[in-house]
Amino acid sequence: MDPEKTRDNLKKSLPGRILLWLMSLLYLAAIAFRKLFYAAGLIKKHRLPVPVICFGNITTGGTGKTSTVVSAARALAAAGRKPAILIRGYKRVAPPGKVTVMARGRDFNPQEAGDEALMLYRMLEPDGVPVLVSCDRLASGLVAVRELGADILLMDDGFQHFALERDADILLINSSAPFLADSVLPLGNLREPVSAVRRASAVILSHCEQAAEETLKTLRGEIRRLNPAAEIFESNHVPEFFLNPVTAKTVPLSALKNRPASVISAIGDPASFEASLTALKLDLKQIWRYPDHHIFTPTELNSARQAAQDLPIITTYKDFVRFPADWQELLPGGILILSVKITFRGDGWNKLMKLISEVKARA
Repeated sequence: MDPEKTRDNLKKSLPGRILLWLMSLLYLAAIAFRKLFYAAGLIKKHRLPVPVICFGNITTGGTGKTSTVVSAARALAAAGRKPAILIRGYKRVAPPGKVTVMARGRDFNPQEAGDEALMLYRMLEPDGVPVLVSCDRLASGLVAVRELGADILLMDDGFQHFALERDADILLINSSAPFLADSVLPLGNLREPVSAVRRASAVILSHCEQAAEETLKTLRGEIRRLNPAAEIFESNHVPEFFLNPVTAKTVPLSALKNRPASVISAIGDPASFEASLTALKLDLKQIWRYPDHHIFTPTELNSARQAAQDLPIITTYKDFVRFPADWQELLPGGILILSVKITFRGDGWNKLMKLISEVKARA
């Protein structure tokens, strides 16, 4: 069952809203006690011998976090550093605590990685950046340093992972979905209260192309109020081209302008993805949304193909890696993947990379 639909149904009635509110209170209490235990030393924190940079968020849904991690890893590798990515691997199939290493010369089971980690590795393999998957970030970090020679570690997600000390926390906030008046889970979409912004070393406002200037101004003001020391950067999601995975050739964005199309996705922020396509002047005739990290079945793809008929079907990189192995037989008309790049406003990218490059591991 889709958690979003369940919550929406509960919100339609007063008893349902009260239940969600009570569950949010319990969630808040659990967060508070967990932080207290770490602060008091009742739960031990661990430190790694190289700088650890965390890219995270305080909301559910997409913020462009993974794309930003990829860009940072590529820039570090190009500059002669040896970055490695640490990721939990949502919905992976592996024994608890096992470290799955995706690196050149290493064999691994894709199912033990999870869709997001596998996508990361495929994107970063040409750059020689390894991706290590485990819920135990200390264990995966030690493997990255001792066995792979990593000199800087990038955590994809983990703002709420207090077991591993970080040397910088970079918080991403989707500016098209302001969080200031939101509630914590499950009533709202916050993983923790807004006050958590105070822990950030820097804040990236993403999807700025979809937000009004007044909205951005309000966000900047509230972030500065909560955390005057944090640098604030702004980024846009800019479509590059469509990729045909059958031919591995790119298709210009203009090729689908003013044409009808269908879209299928299972990501945290499908609205932003669909808005990007609409902005490209595509006429979206059918839209299929599935829960985040959903693994597509042959039946679902076959149904999408029949409904779309001869219309092109568009998806994301993240979704494509979760297609079944026989997707080409199920989609004889093919599929297109929207490639999106992250661009920073002003001198934001250079300042962000300067911040990351100059971080030193704390003793």
